[in-house]
Amino acid sequence: MLLPGTTAEAVGDQMTELADLTRTAGAEVVGTDIQKRSGVDPAHFIGMGKVEELREMRLEGAFDMVICNDDLSPRQQRNLERELKVRVLDRTEVILDIFAQHARTHEGRLQVEAARLHHMLPRLIGSYAYDRQVGGRRGGVGARGGAGEQQIEVERRRIRKRMRDLEREIEQVRSQRHQQRTGRRSAELETAAIVGYTNAGKSTLLNALTGAHVQAEQRVFATLDPTTRRLALPTGREVLLTDTVGFIQKLPTDLVAAFRATLEEVTEADLIIQVLDVSASTVLDQAATVEKVLGDLGAADKPRVVVLNKVDLLGPLARRRAIGAVTSRYPAAVAISATRRSGLKELLGAVEKSSRGDMVDFEILVPYGGESVLAALRKVGGVERTEYVEGGTRAWGWVPRHAAQRFEAYAATAGRSASSGRGGSPRARRPRG
Repeated sequence: MLLPGTTAEAVGDQMTELADLTRTAGAEVVGTDIQKRSGVDPAHFIGMGKVEELREMRLEGAFDMVICNDDLSPRQQRNLERELKVRVLDRTEVILDIFAQHARTHEGRLQVEAARLHHMLPRLIGSYAYDRQVGGRRGGVGARGGAGEQQIEVERRRIRKRMRDLEREIEQVRSQRHQQRTGRRSAELETAAIVGYTNAGKSTLLNALTGAHVQAEQRVFATLDPTTRRLALPTGREVLLTDTVGFIQKLPTDLVAAFRATLEEVTEADLIIQVLDVSASTVLDQAATVEKVLGDLGAADKPRVVVLNKVDLLGPLARRRAIGAVTSRYPAAVAISATRRSGLKELLGAVEKSSRGDMVDFEILVPYGGESVLAALRKVGGVERTEYVEGGTRAWGWVPRHAAQRFEAYAATAGRSASSGRGGSPRARRPRG
């Protein structure tokens, strides 16, 4: 629907996206229509003239389902189904259906079911006849579950109980993910989360960088379950890289709430790698959508590397124009092709630079024969230079503050001989921002 304050181009892009969502859900798109109105009809969402037009098309057998780009109230959905005698869905229900089809893990299925039930509960009216009774007698005063209870109330109570059970199970999932993140923290590695619009190439990028074998397809929401792999950076340092669920315009709030256990991988990450499909004509709108979701998650201010993916799909002139338009908003963006593995060296360099969060400089002395200490240090931090002295190898570099204690036994502190190599903590010359 084209309402005041929206543009025909923006609504057209949303309708194209809705058609892609519909096909991904398994339905065939036979037509689209946009109605221009000054406001939404509270009873039918669209005007009665459009309802009559659709009813005539329905009688001709033109379609057997209607999908609206905007969320419908239970009343609007019920009235449209009554008038058109077909199933009526809104954008949220299509997205929930896709998530239900693509959920592979126990965690994913739990979160999708919770979102669907939350969306379904206020829409039960019409699923059962109000005058249909479970039994032939009325329950007594204050009775619940009696023979005279309406079936819709039985179903509502069943759904609410299932939602409570799901909440407990999802809370257990959150606890398990917290334990997993704590375990990863014990490895003293920085973490990075790949985020972006759905179908921007996040899983393909994870596969290209780490050799993972995550399912990557040219369709929306191909990946729902987060996958974490180690990524070796040019200096030898390692970070933990996690692929996350894709974002989309009008991402259902029920879905965001239900997938909070998964989305915490974003909020807990040290670095955000934002992937943009630079070949999409709506790339800046998609970037704005991702920015909004990151803001809603409280992750908008985290260090970030912006990646312009799919440059191989553009010709030389179109590529220059697209990259120029995006880099005006993200000057440090890195252009790559994840499928052709081009630009990955520059991307790794940007990740190396941006993932140095709360770092401190150090100066340590490692006795000869303790080369494993320097190797371990390079995995979590960096060694800028070394010098061989009488007592061992003196090294200068940087390390995450939370990992500094691990190397305190090798601190080269002032006032001690160069050959002792023992002290309180690594000499922190200055913090790195």
